[in-house]
Amino acid sequence: MKKLILILAAVIILPVAAFADVGVGGAAFFKSPVLIGQPIDSGTVNVNQLSFGGDLRLKLGWFQAEGLLLYSAGNVNSLNMYLDAGVALDLAILRLSVGVGPNLATNFGASPAVQAGLNAKAGADLMLGPISVGLSYIMALNLDNGINVKTSSGLLGLDVLFWIPSGSPDRQSAK
Repeated sequence: MKKLILILAAVIILPVAAFADVGVGGAAFFKSPVLIGQPIDSGTVNVNQLSFGGDLRLKLGWFQAEGLLLYSAGNVNSLNMYLDAGVALDLAILRLSVGVGPNLATNFGASPAVQAGLNAKAGADLMLGPISVGLSYIMALNLDNGINVKTSSGLLGLDVLFWIPSGSPDRQSAK
C-alpha cells in the first residue's frame, strides 16, 4: 500500500513540478511567544527554542505547496516536517501566502517517538530576482477544541530561497 501511495504521489507531483516555479533553500525558526502577548526575555532564549532546516516550495499560478523539514536540538532532539498547501499572491516584489497541512515530528530518545498534527502557515517574501527572503509564522491547529490564536504559540522564522522558473513554453517566451 505504501508503494502505491508513493507511485501515485510521484505520478502527480512530477508533471506539476515541470510547470511550476520551484524554490529551494534554508530556514531558521524561533519558538515565538510574541503573538500570544508574552514578553521575550533575552535570558530565557536558548537552543530549545531554535530550529533549522530546508524549505522546498512549488508555485503554480496562485497555488503553492511547501515542504519544510526542521531539526530542533535541545532537551529533546527532533526532526519536524511541515507540509502545507495554500494560496500565494504576488504583489509587485512582495509574495503573501497562507496555507494549511499536516505536520509530523520524530523525537529522538523521548516518548512519544512520533507525533502528528495539523498546522497553519502564513508568510511574506520579498522576491529579489531569483532569490527570496521571507518571514513565516507556523501555528499548530487543534480542531477538537476550536482554534484559539490567543493561547497558541508558534514558530516565527526566516527563510532564504533560490527560485528556478518553470520550463513551460509560455513562461520562456515571456522572458
